Amino acid sequence: MTLGTWIIDLQNRSDGTAIKYKGHDSWKKISWSEYLNKTISLASQIKELGFKRKEHIGILSSTRWEWVITDMAIIGSGMVTVPLYANLSDEDLLYIINHSEIALLIMENDSYSKQIDRIKAKFIKPVILKKFEDFDFELQANDTEKDFFINSCAKIKLSDVATLVYTSGTSGTPKGVVIIHESIVSEVTEIFQAVGVKPHHIALTFLPYAHVMGRVEVWGSCYIGHTLAFAESIEKIKNNLTEIKPDFIIAVPRIFEKFYAAVLAKVETQPFKQKLFNEALLVATEVAKYRQTMQTIPWLLLLKHETLCKLAFEPIKKAFGGKLLFAVSGGAPLAKDLTSFFSFCGIQILEGYGLTETCAAVAINTPFNFHPGTVGNLIGDVKIKFASDGEILIKSKKCMQGYFKNPEATAEVLKDGYFATGDIGELTTTGQLKITDRKKDLIKTANGKYVAPQKLEGLLKQESLISQVLIHGDQKKFISAVICIEEAQIKSWAENQKLDFEKTEDLYENPALRIRIQKQIQLTNASLASHEAIKKFEIVSDGWTVENGCLTPSLKIKRKFLEKKYSKLIDEMYE
Repeated sequence: MTLGTWIIDLQNRSDGTAIKYKGHDSWKKISWSEYLNKTISLASQIKELGFKRKEHIGILSSTRWEWVITDMAIIGSGMVTVPLYANLSDEDLLYIINHSEIALLIMENDSYSKQIDRIKAKFIKPVILKKFEDFDFELQANDTEKDFFINSCAKIKLSDVATLVYTSGTSGTPKGVVIIHESIVSEVTEIFQAVGVKPHHIALTFLPYAHVMGRVEVWGSCYIGHTLAFAESIEKIKNNLTEIKPDFIIAVPRIFEKFYAAVLAKVETQPFKQKLFNEALLVATEVAKYRQTMQTIPWLLLLKHETLCKLAFEPIKKAFGGKLLFAVSGGAPLAKDLTSFFSFCGIQILEGYGLTETCAAVAINTPFNFHPGTVGNLIGDVKIKFASDGEILIKSKKCMQGYFKNPEATAEVLKDGYFATGDIGELTTTGQLKITDRKKDLIKTANGKYVAPQKLEGLLKQESLISQVLIHGDQKKFISAVICIEEAQIKSWAENQKLDFEKTEDLYENPALRIRIQKQIQLTNASLASHEAIKKFEIVSDGWTVENGCLTPSLKIKRKFLEKKYSKLIDEMYE
């Protein structure tokens, strides 16, 4: 079995809906037979350009249905897909194009032409440039083209390379992860079975397909046969959720953090709703304790719980479409309190764990084996052991073959059949994997104590005003924090507080803002060991985005970049 086998099997699939997308203010459908025809037709058009098996084809585009068809056409033809984030810097885009040996680059539209024009003089090898509009996605494939493509899919071996996925690079140069068909089959068959996806389900998709989680989502729909509905954009996810009413979604923690912040910001404006909301949280937390300890819940408490939760939390569930069976979160740690909050709202977030190098998840919580605060049980063939410093070592068919043209980096992480993840973790007494931090991100204070910054950052971001956080303190006597508050958030806060201001910049100096952030610092410190406590903080107003280099394309902070950017501010906190 290969991804090629799944493509061949599309011939035998009942003609349900493969894809839904928004076009001219209404949702359009692509059936499975149309999906297969478009894939075969596009594969033929690429072949006519002179490209052959094993050649590397790049896709530079946001998330849209043409991306999926193009990926399947490339892989089914025995070629190798190289996905590119739509918001890469010139430097990273040039590096990946040259390093990956792309022969053909297919772009979404003309919006990328200016960027390509800036860098194409530095291409090491000739690259043919095409846009989606240069291909006819409506063209009917003839029998000869169909037979050729199906035969090509049948020739694919488990050991063949399917894709090169470049890491988003929190530090240093992106590395090209070599993923073969065996890894894809191992991941997709096991993860979708674990969470219980069915052919009649519909998922709203919005992750970038240069992110391995996004690709697994695509391959999974081909394997299972469920419908992929394409969000119009990240900004329109809220509207699209209520329109599509998905059965499940796959997302990164930042999506859930934004939803949570929006909920808190809304209830703050209405004192009665805020009081009701807080009371519902207290009751839900108490009920959860009874359930965790397998105790009988007092009927008066249960009645109060059902009444309050329906009033306070039902609107939040409806905001996700009202039919959501579960959501999968991965790519970065998700705060346990957020998992608990959404579960009170009737939304079960299944946190998993994996890396690009493991073709996404190697462990995950499931609807019937749910352990908040962990990333769940290992799946399928995954074997685990821990290095002396607690680093997680993984052995599985899911693990990469290595880094493309980088034997030194490959040798550093692949030893004795195990992949060194760079993450620190442990197994609970009941067998779930718990991640404590990134090995390279661990802060060692001047007192020799280790601090996990991601844990602290996640706790601080539970304050709705806080967008991003950089925790610092390596070789220092105490921990400090640089806190980013976005302009839209602080304006909304000022309006709710009925504050008069002429310039947005003035709000960042408002004592009431600092008092509010200080309260969140104190609340966070209350759950930390003394050596982890945040002693000083500073608030910054320049938003952290992918475009200005502060975040990776998968929305993780770039620590080294930010530490350099705010070096003067950080130094002042330690004077």
